[in-house]
Parts: sequence; C-alpha cells; structure tokens
Amino acid sequence: MFGPTIDYWILRPLTHGRRLATEENLDSSYAAGFKIDLSAATRRVEKLQSRLRGRFPIRPDLSYLDIGCGAGDIAFALAMLGAGKITGVDLMPRNISAAIANRDALHFEDRVDFVCRDIHHWTPPQRYDVVLSHEALEHIRDPHNFIARLGALVKDDGIAVLAFGPLFRSPFGDHMDGFFRVQIPWRGVLFSEKAVLRLRRARFRPGDAAESYPEIVGGLNLLRYSDFLRSVAETGWEFDFLAVNPQLRRLPPAWWISNTLVRAPVLRDYVASSVYAILRRRAPASQNGHKPDAARNEEALTGRTMR
Repeated sequence: MFGPTIDYWILRPLTHGRRLATEENLDSSYAAGFKIDLSAATRRVEKLQSRLRGRFPIRPDLSYLDIGCGAGDIAFALAMLGAGKITGVDLMPRNISAAIANRDALHFEDRVDFVCRDIHHWTPPQRYDVVLSHEALEHIRDPHNFIARLGALVKDDGIAVLAFGPLFRSPFGDHMDGFFRVQIPWRGVLFSEKAVLRLRRARFRPGDAAESYPEIVGGLNLLRYSDFLRSVAETGWEFDFLAVNPQLRRLPPAWWISNTLVRAPVLRDYVASSVYAILRRRAPASQNGHKPDAARNEEALTGRTMR
C-alpha cells in the first residue's frame, strides 16, 4: 500500500506472537506425538460431504488417494466411515511421520498407507477410484500441471474431489489470519509482500527466510479462481459439481451476493474464497451426449454455481 517499510509498521501492532515457532519447534512437537482427534476428523469429512451436497462417495469397494494428507486425519475418518483402501501422500516428512505413528496407534495398518513424496514427480503403483485434494490446492506450486496430472492418478471412470481455499485474492487469502489479532480483509493484496513476510518472520515463523509467498514453508501459489476454471477447461476435465463459497448457504443474502459477484470476470477473483469441485475425465460428445465444454465447463467459466 505505502511500501515495505511503512506497511510493516502499520501492520505490526495488529499482530501477536502467541503462535511464534521455528520449523525446528514444529518438527519437535510432531516428533513428540501429534495425536489425531477422530471425532474432529469425522466432522471435517461430514462438513466436506455437506458442502459437496452428498456427492462424495464413501464405499468399501473404492480406492482413495488423499493428496496433502497432513497427519492423516481425513484418511482415518474415511476409514472409520467405511471407505476402502486409502493412501495418503504428503511432501513434508514431519506430517508423514505423525501420520504413520497415528495409524499404528489406531491399528489401521491394513487399510491406510502413507508415503512422503512430491506429487509432481511421484508415480503411484496404481490409479485410484477417488483422488481427494482437501485444503491443499492453493499450496501446490504448479496448480495447472497438478490438475492436468490428476489424470494419471484417477481411473478412467474415477473422480477427482477438490476442496480448497481461501484463494489468495479473497479477503483472507494470505493464510496468515492466525497471527493477526486484528483482521484486515484483502491484506495480502493491499499490503506489500515484503512487509507481510517480514512480519511473518518476526512474529510467526522465525527461520523461514522466504522472500515471496510461494517460497514459504508449505507454499502459497497465489492461485486465482479464474486460473482454476481455465486449468480445468484446458486439461481434459469437466465438472460434475462446482460450488463457490458454500459456507455462505446458511446466510441466504450473502450466498446470493457471492453467486452474483462470481459471475463478474473482474470481481470473481476477489470474491471466490473456497471452492468445492468434483471432476471427471471429459468424455467424447458421442459418449456423453453433450459437447464437452458447453454444458459444464462453460457454466463454470461464466461464474454459475452448479448444484
């Protein structure tokens, strides 16, 4: 807004240091034992199912890949709810160490497996009926290629389930609301990147010397909603389901405003915070009875929310 130095001193009084921790601190805390709350994990899956309007299949005859699995809570909840074989993959070693420890403690060894791999380069031993990316897409460094590569992970008749956000240009898309005690909407857009990252080092994650959002530990790719729609259209997928900001359904006026604004090409990127989508491989028109893009992807590209 006013440059790196002035922006820093404007924002600094609005932060707190309650979550100050180095990467070494976080590694140690995970190594000491990161316990999964199965009830909370089940509620996360139930919320996901609600926002997907019940379209997320959980069945014992299906195989699942959980991309960006973290400490494994979603995988364990799926196992408890009756899903078939589940594989979790994550780039961060501390997440996989915690996931394996929890799996062994919960005795899910025969149904849940975890691997520490970079999804951009990993070739799994099989393709999956359901590939899930939950709260991860905005952190993946090359989202376009990731969406394209999902085709190598999903069976021909399978689906990819994507739930992600907040997107960077949405009100709290910098993912740093946890260390600001006073929230300013669109903070990441309005204020200098250098100022925000300087504050992040000073008040939140000392030792992470990132000079840009994509470089922070965990990454932040600055994905826009319009970029996501374009990537889906260009990589051979079509929407079975798409909802933007479904958390607003319980507030009908806000839900109506959100759906109206995401139709506007310029405004949609500043309104679209969370996205819930189910993708299928695009079938030839002769097989599915409609033109590949006209019915589903064009509906998304014009900002309409599918139900």
